[in-house]
Amino acid sequence: MPTTTISTLNADQTDDLLFLARLGETADLKADVGFLAKSLSTTSGTILSAAVDKNSGNGLLHMAAANGHTDTLKELLSLSVSNQALSLNLQNSSGNTPLHWAALNGHLPAVKLLIEAGADPTVMNKAGKDAVYEAEANEKNELAAWLLTEGKGLESAVGGSENQAAVGARERFDDEGQLEEVMKEGAAEAQS
Repeated sequence: MPTTTISTLNADQTDDLLFLARLGETADLKADVGFLAKSLSTTSGTILSAAVDKNSGNGLLHMAAANGHTDTLKELLSLSVSNQALSLNLQNSSGNTPLHWAALNGHLPAVKLLIEAGADPTVMNKAGKDAVYEAEANEKNELAAWLLTEGKGLESAVGGSENQAAVGARERFDDEGQLEEVMKEGAAEAQS
């Protein structure tokens, strides 16, 4: 099949794909991406990378992550792996990545999936906040604790020390005695 590069989908096509990702309509999203790829003589990956809201900068991963739709995330990630299209660290107009959105909404399974796929938890938004901060600020303490203890990428490449945001978040948890408490609660929940 010939492959062309498209810079944009029309507004209706983009809105439809974003809507399906937001609702977690995985089968319909996959079908629409396939249909658009075929009708525009391009790849699914090209469609995925073009499906970004022009005003907000939100992509399909943002929508699925923000709403905790792990099946949709898995499908998008599988399509993007074969087409190398989606950026896990795509920042919207506020600088938020899909991981920021999953974290601030408390969707731990989505956060785990994004981290496993290679999302960078140290990316800062335009307000200078990372995913740990967003989780903590929105009282998603179990998720913030998981990112601090299990999440990959919280150590800087320089010298192997934690990045400044992770240190600050860990200190805030430690000052309030929350990190140990949240970790105990998470372990108890996992055993039940």
